[in-house]
Amino acid sequence: MVFGKKPLRAPKSQLEAKQRMLSASSPFAIREAYNGIRAKLLFTGRGEKCPVFAITSSMMHDGKTTNAVNLAISIASTAKRVLLIDGDMRKPTIHRYFGMENKNGLSEILAGLTKEIKIRKTETENLHVLTSGQIPPNPAELLASKQMDSLLSYIKEYFDYVIIDTPPVNVVSDAVILAEKITGFVFVVQNGKNHFNELNYSLETIRQMNGNVVGFILNDATGKSSAHYSSYRSRYSYYGKNYYRRGGYSRGYYGNYGSYYSSYSSFAPKDQQKQNTTESDKKQDNKQE
Repeated sequence: MVFGKKPLRAPKSQLEAKQRMLSASSPFAIREAYNGIRAKLLFTGRGEKCPVFAITSSMMHDGKTTNAVNLAISIASTAKRVLLIDGDMRKPTIHRYFGMENKNGLSEILAGLTKEIKIRKTETENLHVLTSGQIPPNPAELLASKQMDSLLSYIKEYFDYVIIDTPPVNVVSDAVILAEKITGFVFVVQNGKNHFNELNYSLETIRQMNGNVVGFILNDATGKSSAHYSSYRSRYSYYGKNYYRRGGYSRGYYGNYGSYYSSYSSFAPKDQQKQNTTESDKKQDNKQE
């Protein structure tokens, strides 16, 4: 079955997370794959003093957080000061990779609950982390706030690169809210799992928000879910032509805070929304008859 791949679940413990992190003992092919991604990103910074890249995906469990962590580690290895931000305030994971407590993080800063920006050092030289903080009831609104603009302006003065791990585009609106605040998006796509239409829908959503997509990471390129190395791809012709919406993706991901996108959200083209509304009206009329 071509699209029967198992999802890349988030690590449940620090030990499991550590096994996914890039290190000097990682296989040569893995390190070179990230070096290739890093080299391409270094040339897409638009000449900014501190480029900000959001790592995202179309759907959940594509390996975006692992790639965000490893990409940050790879850039930091070039003597660049890097800040890794856990922008997934609904399902935070990055603190597990580094064995940190998830308090006084991004959510508390944006909500005005603390005046201290608690940026933590990691064992990796030049790499710092800002955890997500406690799960808030309004993460999308916090990312869209003026406090987020102020935070990005502040940290750009102290770092060379900022990497933000964000939720999947087709699940919640959090990532696209950052479209005009950042340099660009990097999409993580799991080989043999994602469909062309899922990615295409994500890209259209980003474009409608005037966002910039700087590239794609083909994850699990060996075809084995246990392998976490990635390679950079600018094309996605390997996707299948048949598309179906997998049920249950949105349910349970963000618990009570999950206001996820439907197939035809407010970001969909107007003619598509009208078609969907017409079809819904027809079904309702048939029920009444």
